[in-house]
Amino acid sequence: MHIESIYHTGFVVRDLQRSLEFYTGLLGMRVERGPAESDSPWLAEVVGYPSVRMRMAYVGVGDGHSIELIEYIEPSGEPQPGLYDRNRPGSAHAAMVVDDVRVWRERLEAQRIIVFGPRQVREMEFPWARLAIYFQDPDGNWLEMVERGPKPEGSLEN
Repeated sequence: MHIESIYHTGFVVRDLQRSLEFYTGLLGMRVERGPAESDSPWLAEVVGYPSVRMRMAYVGVGDGHSIELIEYIEPSGEPQPGLYDRNRPGSAHAAMVVDDVRVWRERLEAQRIIVFGPRQVREMEFPWARLAIYFQDPDGNWLEMVERGPKPEGSLEN
Protein backbone atom coordinates (compact mmCIF):
# COMPACT_ATOMS: atom_id res chain seq x y z
CA MET A 1 0.00 0.00 0.00
CA HIS A 2 1.46 3.38 -1.06
CA ILE A 3 0.56 6.83 -2.37
CA GLU A 4 1.05 6.89 -6.14
CA SER A 5 1.07 10.65 -6.85
CA ILE A 6 -0.12 14.06 -5.70
CA TYR A 7 -3.27 14.61 -7.76
CA HIS A 8 -4.53 18.11 -7.00
CA THR A 9 -4.79 20.89 -4.44
CA GLY A 10 -8.33 22.15 -3.80
CA PHE A 11 -9.29 25.77 -3.14
CA VAL A 12 -12.80 26.92 -2.23
CA VAL A 13 -13.78 30.05 -4.16
CA ARG A 14 -16.78 32.39 -4.09
CA ASP A 15 -17.16 32.80 -7.87
CA LEU A 16 -15.75 30.10 -10.15
CA GLN A 17 -15.73 32.28 -13.27
CA ARG A 18 -13.82 35.08 -11.51
CA SER A 19 -11.30 32.55 -10.22
CA LEU A 20 -10.86 31.00 -13.67
CA GLU A 21 -10.10 34.46 -15.06
CA PHE A 22 -7.46 35.00 -12.33
CA TYR A 23 -5.74 31.63 -12.75
CA THR A 24 -5.87 31.53 -16.57
CA GLY A 25 -5.75 35.24 -17.40
CA LEU A 26 -3.28 36.62 -14.87
CA LEU A 27 -1.27 33.52 -13.99
CA GLY A 28 -1.40 31.92 -17.44
CA MET A 29 -2.56 28.47 -16.33
CA ARG A 30 -4.90 26.48 -18.53
CA VAL A 31 -8.21 24.82 -17.77
CA GLU A 32 -7.46 21.12 -17.46
CA ARG A 33 -11.01 20.04 -16.59
CA GLY A 34 -14.41 21.68 -16.35
CA PRO A 35 -16.14 23.79 -15.44
CA ALA A 36 -18.79 21.36 -14.29
CA GLU A 37 -21.63 21.32 -11.78
CA SER A 38 -22.48 18.37 -9.55
CA ASP A 39 -25.06 17.56 -6.90
CA SER A 40 -24.65 13.79 -6.75
CA PRO A 41 -25.28 11.76 -3.58
CA TRP A 42 -21.80 10.27 -4.02
CA LEU A 43 -20.19 13.73 -3.89
CA ALA A 44 -22.30 14.60 -0.84
CA GLU A 45 -20.78 11.58 0.91
CA VAL A 46 -17.24 12.52 -0.16
CA VAL A 47 -17.42 16.10 1.19
CA GLY A 48 -19.56 15.21 4.21
CA TYR A 49 -22.60 17.43 3.53
CA PRO A 50 -25.99 15.62 3.33
CA SER A 51 -26.96 17.81 0.38
CA VAL A 52 -24.34 19.46 -1.80
CA ARG A 53 -24.26 21.30 -5.10
CA MET A 54 -20.98 22.68 -6.38
CA ARG A 55 -19.31 24.03 -9.47
CA MET A 56 -15.71 23.06 -10.05
CA ALA A 57 -12.88 23.27 -12.55
CA TYR A 58 -9.24 22.22 -12.60
CA VAL A 59 -6.42 24.53 -13.72
CA GLY A 60 -2.75 23.76 -14.11
CA VAL A 61 0.36 23.85 -16.25
CA GLY A 62 0.33 20.28 -17.55
CA ASP A 63 2.74 18.74 -15.04
CA GLY A 64 0.24 16.28 -13.55
CA HIS A 65 -0.73 18.37 -10.51
CA SER A 66 -3.78 20.62 -10.75
CA ILE A 67 -5.51 23.21 -8.62
CA GLU A 68 -9.17 22.33 -8.19
CA LEU A 69 -11.36 25.43 -7.84
CA ILE A 70 -14.61 24.66 -5.99
CA GLU A 71 -17.60 26.99 -5.71
CA TYR A 72 -20.08 25.65 -3.14
CA ILE A 73 -23.56 26.62 -4.26
CA GLU A 74 -25.20 24.56 -1.51
CA PRO A 75 -24.30 24.78 1.29
CA SER A 76 -22.71 28.12 0.59
CA GLY A 77 -20.04 29.41 2.93
CA GLU A 78 -18.89 32.81 4.08
CA PRO A 79 -15.29 34.01 3.85
CA GLN A 80 -13.22 33.49 6.99
CA PRO A 81 -12.00 36.47 8.97
CA GLY A 82 -8.25 36.92 9.16
CA LEU A 83 -7.51 36.02 5.57
CA TYR A 84 -3.99 37.38 5.96
CA ASP A 85 -3.13 34.85 8.64
CA ARG A 86 -0.68 32.40 7.11
CA ASN A 87 0.48 31.04 10.44
CA ARG A 88 -2.73 29.42 11.69
CA PRO A 89 -2.93 25.63 11.76
CA GLY A 90 -5.08 24.67 8.80
CA SER A 91 -3.73 27.46 6.61
CA ALA A 92 -2.47 26.18 3.30
CA HIS A 93 -0.83 27.33 0.10
CA ALA A 94 0.10 25.99 -3.32
CA ALA A 95 3.58 26.75 -4.60
CA MET A 96 4.87 26.86 -8.14
CA VAL A 97 8.34 27.16 -9.60
CA VAL A 98 8.68 30.13 -11.97
CA ASP A 99 11.45 31.44 -14.17
CA ASP A 100 11.63 35.01 -12.79
CA VAL A 101 10.03 35.95 -9.47
CA ARG A 102 10.85 39.65 -9.94
CA VAL A 103 8.87 39.87 -13.18
CA TRP A 104 5.94 38.02 -11.60
CA ARG A 105 6.03 40.37 -8.60
CA GLU A 106 5.80 43.41 -10.92
CA ARG A 107 2.90 41.85 -12.81
CA LEU A 108 0.99 41.02 -9.63
CA GLU A 109 1.62 44.40 -8.02
CA ALA A 110 0.49 46.13 -11.23
CA GLN A 111 -2.86 44.39 -10.60
CA ARG A 112 -2.87 45.79 -7.02
CA ILE A 113 -2.22 42.37 -5.49
CA ILE A 114 -0.38 42.51 -2.17
CA VAL A 115 2.86 40.54 -2.43
CA PHE A 116 5.05 39.40 0.47
CA GLY A 117 8.67 38.40 0.11
CA PRO A 118 12.19 39.73 -0.23
CA ARG A 119 13.30 41.60 -3.33
CA GLN A 120 16.88 40.36 -3.33
CA VAL A 121 18.10 36.99 -4.59
CA ARG A 122 19.98 34.82 -2.12
CA GLU A 123 22.65 32.36 -3.16
CA MET A 124 21.23 28.92 -2.40
CA GLU A 125 21.77 25.58 -4.05
CA PHE A 126 18.92 23.44 -5.35
CA PRO A 127 16.37 22.58 -3.98
CA TRP A 128 16.21 25.72 -1.84
CA ALA A 129 14.52 28.87 -3.08
CA ARG A 130 16.75 31.69 -4.23
CA LEU A 131 13.76 34.05 -4.32
CA ALA A 132 10.13 33.55 -3.31
CA ILE A 133 6.90 35.50 -2.90
CA TYR A 134 3.51 34.87 -1.28
CA PHE A 135 0.23 36.37 -2.51
CA GLN A 136 -3.48 35.57 -2.53
CA ASP A 137 -6.06 34.77 -5.17
CA PRO A 138 -9.32 36.82 -5.13
CA ASP A 139 -10.77 34.56 -2.39
CA GLY A 140 -7.79 34.65 -0.04
CA ASN A 141 -6.22 31.32 -1.02
CA TRP A 142 -2.45 31.58 -0.64
CA LEU A 143 -0.06 31.02 -3.53
CA GLU A 144 3.73 31.00 -3.56
CA MET A 145 6.10 31.52 -6.46
CA VAL A 146 9.64 30.21 -6.12
CA GLU A 147 12.73 30.72 -8.23
CA ARG A 148 15.58 28.29 -7.74
CA GLY A 149 18.73 27.03 -9.39
CA PRO A 150 18.85 24.15 -11.84
CA LYS A 151 18.19 20.65 -10.58
CA PRO A 152 21.41 18.63 -10.49
CA GLU A 153 21.46 15.58 -12.69
CA GLY A 154 20.38 12.52 -10.75
CA SER A 155 18.87 14.52 -7.86
CA LEU A 156 15.73 13.04 -6.32
CA GLU A 157 14.95 16.16 -4.29
CA ASN A 158 11.86 18.16 -5.10
